[in-house]
Amino acid sequence: MTLLSLLSGAVAVLICAAALAYLFTPAKTLSGLLAGVGGAVGCMLATAVGAMSLVGAQTVTGTMALIHYHILVTPLSAVWLLTLGICGAVVSLYNIAWHRHDGVKTNGLLMNLLLAAALCAVSAANFGALVVMAEIMALSAVFLTGCSESGKLWFAMGRLGTALLAIVCWLLWQRYHTLDFASLSAQPLSSGVWLLGVIGFGLLAGIIPLHAWVPQAHANAPAPAAALFSTVVMKIGLFGILNLSLLGGQPPLWWGVALLVFGMLTAFVGGLYALMEHNIQRLLAYHTLENIGIILLGLGAGVTGLALRQPALAALGLIGGLYHLFNHSLFKSTLFLGAGALWFGTGFRDIEKLGGIGKKMPVMSLAMLVGLMAMAALPPLNGFAGEWVIYQSFFRLSGSGHFLLQLIGPSLAVGLAITGALAVMCMAKVYGVTFLGAPRSAQAENPRAVPWLMTASVAVLAVCCIIGGVAAPWLLPRLFTAVPLPLQTANTVVSQPMITLLLIAAPLLPLLLMLLFKGDRLPARRRGSAWVCGYDHESSMVITAHGFAMPVKAAFAPVLKLRKWLEPRLPIPGWRGEAAPVLFRRLALIELAVLVVVVISRGA
Repeated sequence: MTLLSLLSGAVAVLICAAALAYLFTPAKTLSGLLAGVGGAVGCMLATAVGAMSLVGAQTVTGTMALIHYHILVTPLSAVWLLTLGICGAVVSLYNIAWHRHDGVKTNGLLMNLLLAAALCAVSAANFGALVVMAEIMALSAVFLTGCSESGKLWFAMGRLGTALLAIVCWLLWQRYHTLDFASLSAQPLSSGVWLLGVIGFGLLAGIIPLHAWVPQAHANAPAPAAALFSTVVMKIGLFGILNLSLLGGQPPLWWGVALLVFGMLTAFVGGLYALMEHNIQRLLAYHTLENIGIILLGLGAGVTGLALRQPALAALGLIGGLYHLFNHSLFKSTLFLGAGALWFGTGFRDIEKLGGIGKKMPVMSLAMLVGLMAMAALPPLNGFAGEWVIYQSFFRLSGSGHFLLQLIGPSLAVGLAITGALAVMCMAKVYGVTFLGAPRSAQAENPRAVPWLMTASVAVLAVCCIIGGVAAPWLLPRLFTAVPLPLQTANTVVSQPMITLLLIAAPLLPLLLMLLFKGDRLPARRRGSAWVCGYDHESSMVITAHGFAMPVKAAFAPVLKLRKWLEPRLPIPGWRGEAAPVLFRRLALIELAVLVVVVISRGA
């Protein structure tokens, strides 16, 4: 079976699963089962295509028989196929158990339509097709928010981005009379067109200050949908930005510098705002912004290397950005699905109302700890591996010979280190307040049992986070085919397997000391209740999320005040009225229906 037929089969399975889920909507459990199994099978087929294309350095071209859709899969786009496929498969299986909750509505139609459109977007041979498929994906995501406030904001901002991308399509057609990537790759791209495209795709990727929809959309959405927003929807925005930046050969230097600046701004502000949040899904959404910024830093360093004709810098930046893109999807899926399990068991997304949940959900607690450590880029997990390569690209920037870059390189390294420190604080806050200490509510003390499939899905993703870190020396070279540039050995080397062995061996040191000095042990001591200055211990004495973040909030108060401008409220009459959400939903439904009909009719 060819890669083309496998990819066609993946899209066909996803579309059929979406149709079946819609037909059996009244039977919620059956609808979820059909959608979940179909989504998992379709995504695994897409994963196989991505893996074989990347490892074998194969480029797949042709036409999907189902909708006569022209595709182009290169080793570079195969990285996105792998990312969407693995995470989409696990989220689909998790979604089966998610439908067992009484308060959950069926979402199989939209989930599978979103995944199918995303696969078509990253395999598009035509820029116009990429824009259309990204639009279908985004509209499906808008309906998945389940919240009128966030849905209408996303719809409004998304339509602005689509309008800008439509203008880009028109400008390219006016000048070159084609939108095919194969033809455009040999044509120079004007800076004006590039900037319009970056803003349009940046609205989809959530680049600050184009991010206002991101925390609202994630905050109250179902956990499987929120996971797809971070791991699929926003990644398509990055895909569009990178493809635009690589068109036409050597890019101008200011393109790479602009991506670096926007990446650093997004990473730092996202990490800072995350520390202030108590809604776990909103907090994770801000951390998605932080990691979008980190990925953009890598891609920006790669584009800068192409502009300077320095292959080593370009390779380090692109490989670091691509590997972090893949790893971010793994640990962020772990965390969003884990947060969904907490809501499933307690009904809360506010971590202030939890506490002590680790004793009741030990497997979920351990899996979430792995995901949080990966999010904080702690070795030897996968979050560290990609960031370390990006750090090396900053060192290359410092030695590039360009005065501006010699100033930017160290500044970016320091800024990313500060962002990492904020992420470590956020990890300690989330895990300590949520899983440790005493329960702060009756629901946290006696949570509802979580289905085994949900627990297994989160555990599998956590194991993938460990593998992605420990096996980085063997996995990173697989990306060389995606970045066909001559590589040079970096000046600094970090062995992830050696770090793993040291971390495993470290806890054995106390045991060894105990065996050596066994005869000198102190006599047995009695244990009593904790001493709290003469008072009895109460659950209210444990540290809270608000108190944990207070010192940072005071230190960065001026930056936090900028939130009023970075996330403005639109002063449009009737925006907050009840009629606006209904109007936006109808407009979104009409647009989605028209786009689907257009795609189907083109293939008929």
